[in-house]
Amino acid sequence: MDSKKKMIVRYKECLKNHAAAIGGNATDGCGEFMPAGGEHEGSNPEALICSACNCHRNFHRKEEIESDDSYDHFPNVDEAAKPILDHLSPKKSGSNVSDQFDEKGYDEMKVAEKERKRFRTKFTQEQKEKMLRFAENAGWRIQKLDESLVQQFCQEVGIKRRVLKVWMHNNKNTFAKRNLISSAPLAS
Repeated sequence: MDSKKKMIVRYKECLKNHAAAIGGNATDGCGEFMPAGGEHEGSNPEALICSACNCHRNFHRKEEIESDDSYDHFPNVDEAAKPILDHLSPKKSGSNVSDQFDEKGYDEMKVAEKERKRFRTKFTQEQKEKMLRFAENAGWRIQKLDESLVQQFCQEVGIKRRVLKVWMHNNKNTFAKRNLISSAPLAS
């Protein structure tokens, strides 16, 4: 009689640090995650909140167990993970877990990874030069300037105010140091 092993996911004690803001460490003592709104998270978002401590499930320590029992015996099983765990569990043929990923699944994962990547602003050389002149004239401080002057410059260069502000912040030390070195008198 061949018993099929399954991975069971349980959420144990709450690890949320309630004293992090003051530099301390204090947990609430909740010993196990108990869903507030029932067990099926897909139909009820409250199921991700612990009824004992009111923390999100992600604050609870995750425990994965191999078991012969079905998922139904464990109320804290991550419902979304069941199909994934079934797919990843070794087949009776003894194939390796990595062999079970087909090319299509791998490609989909790569596409999803690229979608999450943050957008990086690309500047032309002309934009960089104009922003450098503007920043040097402004003393590398955008707050002290007349707002209409900043808006006019941003429209002229083709960037948003926030982008200019971030660029100035990111490049302030680099260009300010370069200017100090070039303007320093040479020792004789």
